[in-house]
Amino acid sequence: MKENRNCIMKFRATEEEKERIMKKVDASDLSISEHLRRCALDKPVIVMEGVDRIAHELRAIGNNLNQITRAVNSGYIQAVNLQETEEVLGQLWQSLNSLQQSVL
Repeated sequence: MKENRNCIMKFRATEEEKERIMKKVDASDLSISEHLRRCALDKPVIVMEGVDRIAHELRAIGNNLNQITRAVNSGYIQAVNLQETEEVLGQLWQSLNSLQQSVL
């Protein structure tokens, strides 16, 4: 069940503090409220560089696999060589492992 967040909290900051906070919020890809709650409650805010690029590659691979599957199921293609796809997936897997290790 989702908590009802009905309490409003306000605080003052200098313009410089606001800019620094907003840079961190933008980098975290969280809402301002969620970012500040996590910071205040000692919850981790993890920023992983490069995840957008990996997600884009995974979507492209997924689209290609869907097209190949449709072609095979409709009988347009009899044999499929997925060696290149397997290599790209291996590279993405290594990238994800590297990102995970850098966060831990």
